Amino acid sequence: FQVGQRVLGQVIADWPDGDAPPVLHKHTLGSSLSGMLSDHVIFGEDAAVLAPLSLGDIEAATLPIAALTAWFAMAEATKPVPGQTILIQGTGGVSLFALQFATAFGLRAIVTSSSDEKLERARKLGAWQGINYRTQPAWDDAARELTNGLGVNHVLEMVGGDNARRSLNALAADGRLSIIGLLGAMELSFPILPFMRNRITVQGLSIGHRRAFERMNQAIEALAIKPVIDKVFGFDEVPQALQHLEKGPFGKIVITTT
Repeated sequence: FQVGQRVLGQVIADWPDGDAPPVLHKHTLGSSLSGMLSDHVIFGEDAAVLAPLSLGDIEAATLPIAALTAWFAMAEATKPVPGQTILIQGTGGVSLFALQFATAFGLRAIVTSSSDEKLERARKLGAWQGINYRTQPAWDDAARELTNGLGVNHVLEMVGGDNARRSLNALAADGRLSIIGLLGAMELSFPILPFMRNRITVQGLSIGHRRAFERMNQAIEALAIKPVIDKVFGFDEVPQALQHLEKGPFGKIVITTT
């Protein structure tokens, strides 16, 4: 690195590449190490990654967790196959990065939300189809109908609990269930037989390693991807920012220090 270069923090600081460290959160920003809600931070060179030149500071600040989690689930833990279908739950930060990556990879993205307005905005970002899970609570059946009864190839699970049962039902044979969020419950619930019969792969995700972060930033530059930012708050507006986050923003919120 050189003085003046813009860098981003690698959240799991001791995960450079390959397999995750035995104790995953031993050296993690915002957990065992201090987080980034500060006007100045100090961390080791091995926990810094160059920011994409194509993004401004506010845009780049959205990448270390939300973007890298989506990227790792879609481009590192597995490889995208153009033409396949992915179901993305929600329209938060991780979900919208996943939608943008899906569009760039040539995937058909189905987005679920409780808001028709958010689904329309997701379509403008490249979503192939949208399902309102309030008006269509059997959204798994709706996803199957959209795929001629075959099911989707990949589901990004954001809720957990009994929601995973519907995610499993929405999957095609040899599909993949990526466990990213547990907004509804800290456990998963689904029957074993369909899981076995359809040869489903279930994988938990915990952000990603430094090398993946570097590859993602290169892709963001090459693909001209721009983060979706719902609202920007000042450093004296942290309580309001957290309240806004609880309401379910469309994309990311950012807190500036200047």
